[in-house]
Amino acid sequence: MKFEVLTQQGKTYQDEIQYVVIKNQEGELAILEDHIPIILYVLEGYLKFVQDKNISYVVVEQAVIEFKDNLLTVLALEAQIGQTLDKANDAFNKMKKEKLELTKKENVDFSKQERDLKENITKSKAGQL
Repeated sequence: MKFEVLTQQGKTYQDEIQYVVIKNQEGELAILEDHIPIILYVLEGYLKFVQDKNISYVVVEQAVIEFKDNLLTVLALEAQIGQTLDKANDAFNKMKKEKLELTKKENVDFSKQERDLKENITKSKAGQL
């Protein structure tokens, strides 16, 4: 069976697998080839992909998982892959930290731009009749 992981950035991962184990807030579920169609929601959790003796993990946040016609599609707000669950979690946490720092920087930049705009409006007396 095939899988693909789609995030805000587009298709991030895809490959062939034998089966997947999905961990969400309700527990764990395995999906094998020719499983009945199913849709799952994962607030925070992970997917364990198994192909022969190769195992990889994808940590996801706010994901909808659909399995149909031997295609597993993961639509996630955020997703990070690793060869172990710890590596995937580390990559996920690093990415979240970087996004948080970027958001803080953008907020500071917007605050400075807003102050500059107010100052320039006051100097030009554009707000007065």
